Amino acid sequence: MEFRDIKDVLTFAAFRPEADNPRFPWSKRFPGRKACLVNVGRGQVSWAFLNKRGKVENTGVADGEFTDVAAQMADGWRQNSDDGWIGVSLNNRFVISLEHNLSRTKGWEDTVRTNPKSILGTKCDRTKRYALHHNPETSASLVLASDESMIKTVEESMRSHNIRPARICCGLFAMTGFLLNRINSDAAFKDQNLIVITWCDNSLCVLRQKKGQWQELRSRSGLSAGDTNAIQQMLKPYVESADPETRVVFMGEAPENEFAKQYMGLLGNLHVTDVTEPHQLWTLLGQF
Repeated sequence: MEFRDIKDVLTFAAFRPEADNPRFPWSKRFPGRKACLVNVGRGQVSWAFLNKRGKVENTGVADGEFTDVAAQMADGWRQNSDDGWIGVSLNNRFVISLEHNLSRTKGWEDTVRTNPKSILGTKCDRTKRYALHHNPETSASLVLASDESMIKTVEESMRSHNIRPARICCGLFAMTGFLLNRINSDAAFKDQNLIVITWCDNSLCVLRQKKGQWQELRSRSGLSAGDTNAIQQMLKPYVESADPETRVVFMGEAPENEFAKQYMGLLGNLHVTDVTEPHQLWTLLGQF
């Protein structure tokens, strides 16, 4: 037995999940370790460094495609992440949809990664990778379909610079699932008529919920900066059909986000509860 193996047993590292095992939350795979998280948007890449306590210590942003930014930043990302494991959030070239009656048999989390067609049937596309988030009390599910070619591009670029993806996910999808779980566990929100809005790096998801039922969803990824018309068209049917009791619950990637600055006025007189917390995206990815 090598010294490293003995050390891992003594520090309980040998009993932790593997770094690249997405079934376990980040906080269990990398406890007490520095981490780097990267968000890939449309023509822009942002990142955050987490200290050993899991708190955001520094952030940065650069314009350009991921392959170009990675070539410039790889050394810095690697130096600020123990063992070179990086968490990646994709916020471009994906679609979130609302589906019903999808299989939830035991082990569906692995099945949707290895054999999504067995869950999605004819709706499955071989050029996509999928993730699911189920409503715990109804037959509704959120389905994330990501462009596989973009995922492969990110993976290959990282490997070429000697950095490793600990997880590749979609920040907007993660935020939406987290917020819906939070609403479902809060009696003050759960049984109300809600418009649930999540915004992450110019990607938008809007969902209508009535008394715990998910009824309608629209999403757009990689919107152009300042594209008020596209966002207005997404919000318009929700706003026009809202009754006086309808409330909006909003979460952005950080308190200072573009939706809060530019587009809140498109919601008219609807009551908005902004639940965004500091470093919302990074904190969420660094915990789960």
